[in-house]
Amino acid sequence: MTPPWAQVGITDVPAARAFLDTLRARDTIVLGSNDADVGYPLTRRSQRFRGHGATVSANIFAATDPAADLVAYHRTLGLGPERVYCPRMPSARAALARLLLDDAEMLARLRADRSLARIVVSFKDQNAALLIERLKLTSVYCDPSPDAYTLANDKLAFARAGPEYGFETLPVEVVPDEPSLEATFHALAGRYGEGCIVRRRRGAAGRDIHHAPTLPAARRLWRRLRARGEVLLVPYVPPASVRRNVATHGIVTAAGFAPLMFSDQIFRGYRFGGGRVTSEWPAAHVAAIRASLAGVARWLRDLGYTGAPAGVDGFLLEDPSGPRFVVIDPNARLTATMGPWTVVAVLAEAAARPFVWQFEWLRMFGAPLTLDRLRRRLGSDLLAPTAIERGGVLPTFLTSRRLGAFGASGLWAILVARDASHLEHLRRRLRELALIVR
Repeated sequence: MTPPWAQVGITDVPAARAFLDTLRARDTIVLGSNDADVGYPLTRRSQRFRGHGATVSANIFAATDPAADLVAYHRTLGLGPERVYCPRMPSARAALARLLLDDAEMLARLRADRSLARIVVSFKDQNAALLIERLKLTSVYCDPSPDAYTLANDKLAFARAGPEYGFETLPVEVVPDEPSLEATFHALAGRYGEGCIVRRRRGAAGRDIHHAPTLPAARRLWRRLRARGEVLLVPYVPPASVRRNVATHGIVTAAGFAPLMFSDQIFRGYRFGGGRVTSEWPAAHVAAIRASLAGVARWLRDLGYTGAPAGVDGFLLEDPSGPRFVVIDPNARLTATMGPWTVVAVLAEAAARPFVWQFEWLRMFGAPLTLDRLRRRLGSDLLAPTAIERGGVLPTFLTSRRLGAFGASGLWAILVARDASHLEHLRRRLRELALIVR
């Protein structure tokens, strides 16, 4: 029997079930922050929120304790966490794995905890590998070496692997110096006639990606980015040419790429703002995407990246001969959509029905948002533990700070909907809460 959370024709149900069961297991602890990936934004304020959000895992690492009222609400829905482990001295100076390694007392306490047997790490650098070793836990879904994670997230190597491994990418060129910029720009900008994308070789969540419609704009962007590493130029694909902005999420196995789900990406400019997961995937779209994923999986396996989650982003373009999937980015780690997927999967099982859903990051200006305020304003449109089958808005992470008489708030929300029209209703209700900052 197909579970209610599966996208028919897409989800590899056995692989997805095993992944979900591992994350839910009470003997597993999860380090879900991707802060060790190159380009991850880390500030004095944002560093405190690493690891926060609704989860299906009983045991997690986080930089600081999440808000007690939000955790209590999540638990009424059958979610976690039950236990949160935080470093003694949270700081923006280092990735969370490094901060945990520096807390000898906490490491000793975890080693003495016989209820824990396994660990899942989202992005494994040298510090995360050392943390696994020090805790003496069995690593699951993070088998590759730190070097494999680094190689698998190299945007340039990925683009150049396409012709050899049979997946279509856009041409990418390194611009080592300013004199070479003009020729490179003109060679690539003519592909679609609307300029180039200027970006760093490594990055996360769409940061350091900019559209340069003209050579002077490309020159300004190159100068800005060059101080932080190699700069790449890629042809700009105009939105009118793109049928769908696709993100695929799955597990890289010995047999290939085992999809959990496909999503339509939500962007704020070029920055990642969330994703939408529906059943509206024509067979031709799925076939085009799967053909590329097979080649991507072969490339990842040849790098030593297997037995771990990955995301592959790209454009679905419509040609007279049919759809084409042009692959843009590898995300060799737990993607930002996988956590919400596990949450909705648990809710769908509890409700015994499928959901259409999306998760989205909203920056708002107005009265500071709190969970109590959300309850009052959303009413029955807030996801209720006594009526999960009805769907609703699930606030997964919430932060606010006062600015004079008003406040600036940030909200990660999962919109759990019965159908497409209900999803649009929930989106409207969220946008009534405050002024949305784009």
